[in-house]
Amino acid sequence: MPSISFIVSTIEYSGREDRLRQVIAMLAQQQGDHEIVLVWQGQDDGRAPAFPGVKVIPVRFFSSSAARNVGASVAQGELLCFLDDDTFPVERDFLRRVSDAMRDRDIDFVTCNIASSGNVMAGEAVDRDVVLDRKSIIPHMWEPGLTIRRADFEKIGFDPTIGIGCIHGSSEGFDLGYRLLVAGYRGQRLAGLLIDHPPLDTAGDYRVERSFYYSLGNGAVLVQHRYYGTYAWQIAKTFGRFGISLLRGDRARAKASFVRALCMILGPLIPRRPARIIPLASAVAVAEQAKTIRDLAA
Repeated sequence: MPSISFIVSTIEYSGREDRLRQVIAMLAQQQGDHEIVLVWQGQDDGRAPAFPGVKVIPVRFFSSSAARNVGASVAQGELLCFLDDDTFPVERDFLRRVSDAMRDRDIDFVTCNIASSGNVMAGEAVDRDVVLDRKSIIPHMWEPGLTIRRADFEKIGFDPTIGIGCIHGSSEGFDLGYRLLVAGYRGQRLAGLLIDHPPLDTAGDYRVERSFYYSLGNGAVLVQHRYYGTYAWQIAKTFGRFGISLLRGDRARAKASFVRALCMILGPLIPRRPARIIPLASAVAVAEQAKTIRDLAA
């Protein structure tokens, strides 16, 4: 059985420190030859956490894609499994399950199912395995739990101009999956491999902010890879949701829908660039704002 590196990225003042400790504790219980690599994004290396047996890599930028690439560059496992600071595999024998599937099905990368609850889940659950192709890659290339051979990932990697921390704050998983398929790699989403993920924050201000950054990335990557029909349909559907929300008097959803439609249009027109270093004061302000929103939602 091969070895595996669990690569977790987190950010200073994230507000998810308790959840991160739970994630690390659950990963430590994983069976088989494994290591945990935590990429900590912040301005003060002295604030980076320490966990027994965990390889902690401090970096002074805020970029989910770049952080994952850094984690992969220091990982020693034959397989890489990418996780966020609030996600972990439900099964303790994840390595055996995923390595057996990759060997028996002759596939090169795997995405997982989601175990969650709440009104707004981070992704759609599936009740059967899905072969990843040009059409299915969009809804089923879900980054938490993405597992791939280290040697293969080193040839492709995440695009550092997209993903959380960048102006184009999403679709890095879809972009990676598309490029893997074009390069001839085969993948599947496995219904039996569950990743625990908490429900998303539905506070109004957070919803609008998420729509802004995520939609810029959605639009840019869809156009980049010539998914023109999907791109047009997503914009039309979002404008339709905007109109329905106005009629229902749901101002928060109408605002988020309008922002999403506008940013889907603007995304392909705005130049992409890697994330920049963020000042410490900005990081603190963002953390305080996020805490306020969570408190109000509670």
